[in-house]
Amino acid sequence: MANSTFNRRNFLGSSVAAALLPGFRVSSQLQAADKNDGYQLFWGDLHNHNAVGYAKGSLERSIDLAREHLDFFAFTGHAWWHDMPKMPGNRHMKWVNGFEKHSNHWNKTRQLIQDANSDQFVALLGYEWHSSKFGDYCMIFPEDQPNLFLPDHVEKLLDFAEANNAFAIPHHLGYKQGWRGANFKHFRSSVSPVVEIFSEHGCTETDRSPFPMIRHSMGGRSTSNTVIPQLEKGKRFGFIASTDDHLGYPGAYGEGVLGVWADDLSAKSLMEAIRARRTYAATGDRITLEVVLNGHPMGSEVPATAERQIDVRVEGDDAVSMVELVRSSQVIERYFPEDHLDGPTQLPGNVKCRIQYGWGPWADLNLGRTCLWDMSIHLSKGQFLRANPYFQSAPFDEKLRDHLQVVSPQELRLQSNTTRVKCYGEDPTKSVVCEIAGDPDSVLTLKLRQPVEQTVSAKLKDLIDDNLVTFTGEFTTESYIINRLVSPSEYSMKIRWHDRSNNALQSDWYYVRVTQHNGQVAWSSPIWVG
Repeated sequence: MANSTFNRRNFLGSSVAAALLPGFRVSSQLQAADKNDGYQLFWGDLHNHNAVGYAKGSLERSIDLAREHLDFFAFTGHAWWHDMPKMPGNRHMKWVNGFEKHSNHWNKTRQLIQDANSDQFVALLGYEWHSSKFGDYCMIFPEDQPNLFLPDHVEKLLDFAEANNAFAIPHHLGYKQGWRGANFKHFRSSVSPVVEIFSEHGCTETDRSPFPMIRHSMGGRSTSNTVIPQLEKGKRFGFIASTDDHLGYPGAYGEGVLGVWADDLSAKSLMEAIRARRTYAATGDRITLEVVLNGHPMGSEVPATAERQIDVRVEGDDAVSMVELVRSSQVIERYFPEDHLDGPTQLPGNVKCRIQYGWGPWADLNLGRTCLWDMSIHLSKGQFLRANPYFQSAPFDEKLRDHLQVVSPQELRLQSNTTRVKCYGEDPTKSVVCEIAGDPDSVLTLKLRQPVEQTVSAKLKDLIDDNLVTFTGEFTTESYIINRLVSPSEYSMKIRWHDRSNNALQSDWYYVRVTQHNGQVAWSSPIWVG
């Protein structure tokens, strides 16, 4: 049974007001105002690639992009594949040459990662170790690591991680064993407290989950290697998502992002939080998700008890369609926000609005191009409370950057780029989600400088039931949308569920899955009872 009595803190903290000072960058630092019993929510990506290996883009560019919209990241270059098969036409040399490049760059990589750290951003050192037999692992280090250790057996790798207080995080575990799927016979929770449940490869929650694994050559999902069967066998691990992006774009939208509840934004606190499994996975939208069982946060191991009270707090960046409570692989509760709406969107008040831009010529017309965007987003009779930029990896260009800046509480400045050419998931758009405090006559205005000089405006009251679609020229030019408003009762909810076991000594595990109407999903790390 759901109710709304779960009210342990306010949604917004003092850092939001500070973040809206002129010139302050917009990023998930605004989201970091969310607090969970003293913990703050930070967003990052622990698995991504660039040309330091066999992907694209400089490490310097990756650092620039990560700083722009993440709180932390780890660069995990392609490092080694000891049992790599030979491929037709010596195509395996792509990997071999990439590994050599990564090794030769290791000392410079270490220095660049150290130099990237600041009070507002954490960069972690890492690398990816591949294995057909044992599966792939992302090695994440708490501090500098001079030794690039590349063994031929996973037990040696895990021993090395243990000796250096590092993480060895299993990647794309759902592939078949022997085809770079995880080999859970060697799973070691002390160095693998979390596993990657989602990345650009797809989702490995179960073999029937959305986001199938269809992008790569390792086949589809193997049922026994997905998350649920392993939890049923008694293994204990938390959930993360990472991009595994190969265009040098950490945190690329739609490829996976990680939420961490930590004491503060430091490598020490982040590593501690990951080790404690206060983590959750999100596909793209930065859905705030807080789950507590009998006062214990996600990732906890709770003493045996028959009575289990589960408190959940969700704040989406779009309308939430469903919140589900999973107990020991079975969905036992579902909450549908549409059953609890407060009626039509009310103004004055807080609302969210997604501004989406891109589209352009249909690919079959062979008019592929990169569109440069430069626009100001103004709000009269109100103020912006938050702004989350959702930038995907395409188009790739070493010199291109996406940038969203807070000019004032009434103005944002966006400089960005879109394309249809090799866009991720065939989505040729990017977006910004703004949380707004306004009234019916507040006016949202977009003033474009590029790709054309153009100004459009809409009153908030008119965006309750309709959106505003605008084209930058004749067919087939790019376009942009000021989407319909999303009300707090659609994106924000606090839920309390009660569950009881007839056997107080029974061991169970619980996690929460949140799905938005736009298809974006978040999964909390489990909590174990008993």
